Amino acid sequence: MALDSSKLPPERSAARPRSLGTGRRLLRLCQKELRETLRDRRTIITLLMMPLLVYPLLSMALNRFLLSAAREADQIPYAIGVATDEEGTALLTWLESPLSQPPQAIVDSSNGRVAKFDVINTSGDSPPEDALKAGMVDLAAFIDDGAPPTIRLRSLKGNNVSEAAARIVTERLHWLRLSYAEAAASTQENYLPPPRIDLGNVGDAEAPSMLGTIVPLVLVLMTITGAVYPAIDLTAGERERGTMESLMASPVPRTFILFSKYVAVVTVALLTAIANMLAMFTTLWIGGLLPLITGGEQGFPWLEIVQILLLLVLFSAFFSAVLLSLTSFARSFKEAQAYLIPIMLLSLTPGMLSLLPGVTLSGPLAIAPLINIVLLAREVLQGTASALPAVVTIFSTIGYAGAAVAVASMCFGVDAVSRTSGQTFASMLHRPKKHSPSPSPQTAAMTLALLVPAYYIISNSLMRIVPGLDIGIVLVLSAVTLILVFGLIPLLAAKFTKSALSTTYQLTMPNWISLVGALLIGMGAWVFAHELFVLAQQLGIGILDEEKIAKTQKTVENFKLAPAWLLIACLALTPAVIEEFCFRGFLFTSLRNILSPWRTIFATAVLFGLFHVITGNTLLVERFLPTTLLGIILGWLAFRTGSVWPGVLMHFTHNALLELVAKYQDQLTFLGDGSADQWHLPMTWLASLSLVTLAGLATVWFGSRSVTIDPSQTPKPVGQAAA
Repeated sequence: MALDSSKLPPERSAARPRSLGTGRRLLRLCQKELRETLRDRRTIITLLMMPLLVYPLLSMALNRFLLSAAREADQIPYAIGVATDEEGTALLTWLESPLSQPPQAIVDSSNGRVAKFDVINTSGDSPPEDALKAGMVDLAAFIDDGAPPTIRLRSLKGNNVSEAAARIVTERLHWLRLSYAEAAASTQENYLPPPRIDLGNVGDAEAPSMLGTIVPLVLVLMTITGAVYPAIDLTAGERERGTMESLMASPVPRTFILFSKYVAVVTVALLTAIANMLAMFTTLWIGGLLPLITGGEQGFPWLEIVQILLLLVLFSAFFSAVLLSLTSFARSFKEAQAYLIPIMLLSLTPGMLSLLPGVTLSGPLAIAPLINIVLLAREVLQGTASALPAVVTIFSTIGYAGAAVAVASMCFGVDAVSRTSGQTFASMLHRPKKHSPSPSPQTAAMTLALLVPAYYIISNSLMRIVPGLDIGIVLVLSAVTLILVFGLIPLLAAKFTKSALSTTYQLTMPNWISLVGALLIGMGAWVFAHELFVLAQQLGIGILDEEKIAKTQKTVENFKLAPAWLLIACLALTPAVIEEFCFRGFLFTSLRNILSPWRTIFATAVLFGLFHVITGNTLLVERFLPTTLLGIILGWLAFRTGSVWPGVLMHFTHNALLELVAKYQDQLTFLGDGSADQWHLPMTWLASLSLVTLAGLATVWFGSRSVTIDPSQTPKPVGQAAA
């Protein structure tokens, strides 16, 4: 779509030629910051020398530790679970009998160390096998009556301690039987017949891997180590060297400068962590210790390496943003170091969660900063990760990183002339003195960081109280949730930053022709969304199974019981107003400060699609493509008309039409049975509704040709304000 520069505001028109190379300039900035960082001698030492020197030493220390731990393990009593006290007494008598003790030569070779046993009656808590699976005992034993009796020993498959206990007990009982046979052959006396042995195991798990326990903590240490120095050097170092003034005087938006520094910090942190991980795994592999870490698997763990590399991106993005935001407050290199030492110590506490059993990635922990990515790393490496908590963890972490970078850009460079930071943490909570036509990109980033955890917590809390409630109450609660999350949070952010609501939400009324076009688009565009949904299903993009489809059909049946006006009010009108105000109002006008129109349209559309993927406690990947397509159309309406109201009308028409069709589908048979089974719509409907959509787009295009944006309502680009 070609734009007429004469219709743009003066500042927009003047900046237009430069904006054509925005992406190229940003790329050059990133390359410059990264090149200067990698040239630093201290960065090279951290990146290359530390892994080459440290990990061979750590490997030798680990080898020494494992060997000493293996020798001392014999001094720890093995816990054997039994069902009755009588069985425990009999078993302990056999194990402690002089006839069952290992030969002296074996005792001497073990430096006099002999395994010990604690026999525990677990019947009060659980049967011996259940106690074994729960980790309460190392071995389960059962004694069957007979002449001689039979001992059934059950170990936990894949557990080294449990299998060692079974091996040692079996050896003791074999020595007992051998001693009895020798004594009976030499003295011809009758001894109490020793028991027979029935050895087996429970569980089908493979040997546990220590990667899920060790690696998350190692990732925390490695990414912090790699990001600390470049984060300090690129912020507080600029102030200390006196280069801040010349940097901020360059004709580049401050946001771009901070983003390029962020890319440099992330890259160095990622490269440092990769070098450390490869050095660690290679050293363990050469030293023969890798099977002890990977649960006995032979060969190099390539799959785990790929998983760790992907996790490294998430860890590096998070820590780099947090460290960059903190160092942006510092007046000097030394002050920045004082800020970061407590952060490094505090980061180790969530990292220790990877060592604790029973802590899983669910509920509030999926949105807790740092804790969530540590638990995600553990569950991914252990193969127990669930889709929904993992996606929520990724989204929330990206949101936190964006908010941290936004905080850094708000205070970085504002004191370029004095060369000392006048910013404090308390100053970030002060309201601006001047009013602005729209929120800043930093405000949008921090708002998004709040939207993800707020939506996850409230929607999941709602899902727990919904069962058993009247369908009308459920619909009202759903609408209230939408208002509280996507309505109230952006509104409070706009009020706090003194952003004018009329321009923030694009409340200008368009002409009636644009509204007619939006109505036509809302009546026809749903066919494209439906076809994309079907295509995603056929390509296997999604996780809808028969159980979820059955639940969805049950929900639709319940919705039929609600009055039509309530369905339209809660599922059509409320989402249309609240979501359009949030995505095509608040976020659209904010991102328009730094992005071109089409980039703004696509960015808000992708965010719109991502938020519709998470529905309560369900992950619906199939909804991303159709919702993003609708978001692109809605964004184009907002840009073309300069108003949020055509998008509200289209959104309302689209939702109301679908809700009414779902409620009265028994009376409306013109769509055929295929639509209920998620098949493609008839070609006649595709053709006719496509024409309706095209007619709506053309109506908006020609109806908004004379619409111009008031320069006084258009925010000034950040680059001009910074320059």
